[in-house]
This record gives sequence, C-alpha cells and structure tokens, in this order.
Amino acid sequence: MGELHGIGAAVDQALCVGNGICVALAPEAFRLDQNMKAFVVDPEGESETSLIAAAEACPTQAIYLSVDGEALYP
Repeated sequence: MGELHGIGAAVDQALCVGNGICVALAPEAFRLDQNMKAFVVDPEGESETSLIAAAEACPTQAIYLSVDGEALYP
C-alpha cells in the first residue's frame, strides 16, 4: 500500500447508527458487527485520504482519528 501513515482510528458505538458509509469508503479499516455498529479492523490498511473521507462522511461523527495521541479528526 505504500508508506505507513500512523493514523489511529476509533468508533464511538454509542453514536454509530450503522449506515455503513465508513465501510464503503474504507473497507479495510472498518466493518459492521452483528448489531450494525462500525468497528475498527485495520486503519493502516487504508490510505490517509480514505480514512479522513470515512470520518467526514459519518453522519453522527462517531469516527475519531488521531496521530501519536493527537486528534486529527474531528
């Protein structure tokens, strides 16, 4: 995939409504569980651009991105 970007991802499942846009935009990084809540699989499996697009597209802003413990999004 190229150089590692070091972006960490987390999903607040209490906010997640399971619309799946994160899975569509970054399928290597996110999956939906049996309750239709997103969870993180492998953020390094996606590009920085895809991760940011998935986080920005989340209708409830349930995706948090960070680099070295510093917030990247939101």
